[in-house]
Amino acid sequence: MQQVTLTICGQILLWLGFLGGAFASVQYTEVAEAPWQTIPWGVYAGSVLVGTAGVVCLRREKAIRQSLSGSSEHGFESVKQSLQIANEKIGQLQSTLSGMSCEEVLEFIDNECVPPINEFADGRAVISNRFGTSTYAAVMTEFASGERYLNRAWSAAADGYVDEVERSVSHSRVFFAAAIDQLKQA
Repeated sequence: MQQVTLTICGQILLWLGFLGGAFASVQYTEVAEAPWQTIPWGVYAGSVLVGTAGVVCLRREKAIRQSLSGSSEHGFESVKQSLQIANEKIGQLQSTLSGMSCEEVLEFIDNECVPPINEFADGRAVISNRFGTSTYAAVMTEFASGERYLNRAWSAAADGYVDEVERSVSHSRVFFAAAIDQLKQA
């Protein structure tokens, strides 16, 4: 609840500061001889302070959120497990692909592969909070490539291109396995 309050207060203060400064800047018509004297500097400075307070609230909320998600061992284990489950499901798809119709491939991807992928994507911030941005980038690069190939397999199945489905699922599995390896190396 505290995070929501900080977010709302931060956004309100930030926008009040921005709008106050903007209106203070254009409140009076500029005088050619003394253009800087047409700005009410007290109002402008007050607006800057209000906007700065908003930024402080938003950054504090972000820090609280990161510390909560970064310190959660359960959150990390959940993210790691969802990535492994997605890789296993794609492996299962790859091994049974030759006996499946395109409709079955679509159904399998939608029902079996997408839920763990979404769970991983929703909790991915734990990786950067725990290991830093370089590990996050390495894992997410592999994950994104794997997800892209799985989407490509889905599209190929929807269009009936069986050979492309097999190639794309195979590539997807390689990238998901690489994402798991990157996470294990961290």
